[in-house]
Amino acid sequence: MVRDWASPDYIRSLEQIQYIGNVCLVLELDRSLSKTYWLNVNDPSFPFVGVIEHTNFERPETYGGKHIVYLSKYLPHTDALYAMDADAFLDYALPFLKTMFPALERSWIQAHHLWRARWSQPVVARHYSKLIPAEDGPVEGLHVCSMAQIYPEDRGTNYAIREGRRIGRRLAGLLEEKA
Repeated sequence: MVRDWASPDYIRSLEQIQYIGNVCLVLELDRSLSKTYWLNVNDPSFPFVGVIEHTNFERPETYGGKHIVYLSKYLPHTDALYAMDADAFLDYALPFLKTMFPALERSWIQAHHLWRARWSQPVVARHYSKLIPAEDGPVEGLHVCSMAQIYPEDRGTNYAIREGRRIGRRLAGLLEEKA
């Protein structure tokens, strides 16, 4: 891979940040799983950090009457679960869901989808603040705004939006100065 857009030292500085991946299984059900929108799970025997029934927040009619549930799991991208296809992952997940929701039947599942994010969350290690990339990249016109810069807060979409808007305003101001 050609990396002539930055020095080897800059590339190495970015590679110092380690990331954990995420797998998200989305289920389309013909009925509701529960009345709870967002259920954080702190049981070490349950492999997902949360069971989110999105249609307890946004009406099922928005999704053609389907009830949308998603399960999120953070894991290394090298984990065998990360490599599973959607059907195998559903087979893996279903017994765990049935322990939490005993009435659940496989026939309720109308469709399922699996998403993976290789660099989902930076792993904050000792002296992490020294690893955070600067917003201005090594070449003119390259600006960096990533989850690695959301610190000391935990990674979250709301922070990503906040930071994206902030750098966008800064860059718009720079453009106005040049005009």
